[in-house]
Amino acid sequence: MTSPTSPRATTPRGTRRRELIKVAGELFNERAFDAVTTEMIGARAGVTGPALYRHFPSKQALLIAVLEDPLNDLLANARKTAAEVSDPRRALEAMIDYHVTRSLQNVPSTLVFLKNEHNVPDEERHRMRRLMRLYAEEWSTLVERLRPDLSDAQNRVLTHAVFSMINSVPQFNSGLDAESVATTIRTAAINALLMPPGTI
Repeated sequence: MTSPTSPRATTPRGTRRRELIKVAGELFNERAFDAVTTEMIGARAGVTGPALYRHFPSKQALLIAVLEDPLNDLLANARKTAAEVSDPRRALEAMIDYHVTRSLQNVPSTLVFLKNEHNVPDEERHRMRRLMRLYAEEWSTLVERLRPDLSDAQNRVLTHAVFSMINSVPQFNSGLDAESVATTIRTAAINALLMPPGTI
């Protein structure tokens, strides 16, 4: 049975699409958008150009998918978790777990967005930012229930700081295995969000 923190199963076609998004995300994070070619993406993903275009009509469409698909997935998981897990701490821990898992599997879309925002049309860029805000609100709502001592501004700052911490993990080569990294980040995230000042 799929838990709230388990990445969704995919069909073979969906798996190929996800692989292309993963590879493109890596390349768009490593290089400037104009320096990445569809041939480079196809070569790293092990597909031909025509196969890539069966999924995405253009390189820009692929960039938009790199940004939007993970955000939609994170938001859908957060909403599902919030609806199904009544205990706010357990719900928050599940969201953290899922976010950490996704960040270790793929370059976080927010990092790619920051580097490539100018290559995204205005309408799509506004939509991405709205998805980011909606996702942050799911976390902030739980943090508000668990940390009534925080002001709304403090809550938002803390939540975004934790996002930044989690999203930076793929950029840091610690030499640790993935599970050790995940455990360390999960612990740091929950402590940062829930441990009141002066308790250390």
